[in-house]
Amino acid sequence: MSKTIKQFDYQIIKMAKGDDLPFNPHVEIVLDHWTSKGNGPPIISPHLMSDGEIDEYVEQLKADIGAVGKRAKDALSRAKDETKAIVSNRNSN
Repeated sequence: MSKTIKQFDYQIIKMAKGDDLPFNPHVEIVLDHWTSKGNGPPIISPHLMSDGEIDEYVEQLKADIGAVGKRAKDALSRAKDETKAIVSNRNSN
């Protein structure tokens, strides 16, 4: 597997103990870093000048998104468990 380059990340939105209403946690996949030129779209790669460089960078992006997906799934599972515990605790009081 290719090394990851930390181009992508995730953020999790989850319920906290002080929230009035329970809600299901959810994950958003985000760009971890990028550059842009003026009003142009985000640039997520260095200058790629050959087929080989393009192939290598695309493989690294695929490895990144795969690794982020795994971490995001783990975080979502933990957040769902935390939400159930919060709601259960409220219902028992």
